[in-house]
Amino acid sequence: MRLGHEQELDAPRNVVWTNFMDLRRIGRCFPGAKVTEVDGDDFVGEITAKLGPLSMYFDGTGSMVERDEKAGRARLTATGQERHGLGRATIDITLTLHPVTGDDDRTRAHLVTDLVFLGFPMDFGTGLVQRASDPLIERFLTCMSVSGPVPDAEADDDSPLDLVRSATDLFGSFRRDRRERNRR
Repeated sequence: MRLGHEQELDAPRNVVWTNFMDLRRIGRCFPGAKVTEVDGDDFVGEITAKLGPLSMYFDGTGSMVERDEKAGRARLTATGQERHGLGRATIDITLTLHPVTGDDDRTRAHLVTDLVFLGFPMDFGTGLVQRASDPLIERFLTCMSVSGPVPDAEADDDSPLDLVRSATDLFGSFRRDRRERNRR
């Protein structure tokens, strides 16, 4: 499945670029993820995802396979294996950065994520995954726009990526949207 996210960030392009080139920072900024080893453009890491009462643990490897600073484009790929199961996932993330027209202190980040899940007994529609992932990616990109160390609230976040909470938040937004439309 392919997901797309776009967000304006309160940081110059060079700050966001520098942060995205730091593979350990990527792990600290993404909910449930941790980068445990870095060797050049290659990394080893883990991600914890919670699905209701079940927790899934993935171990994986990845690489920064493209870095084009002049074009503001980077691409990262990773593959993970579920620690206690048969599930596998591959991810390909492409980030493109553009300065916001007329404001060099702001950056427009466009993130395209290609996900492939194998061995999972669940099937989520792309629309549901897109909407559920929006707040997670917003949090990640906001963390990428902060100069200096990762803020304490984001640093080494050991809490798992909670898929049910993301979906619950999503369904709550559907109810709010419907109530607002009915009031009109």
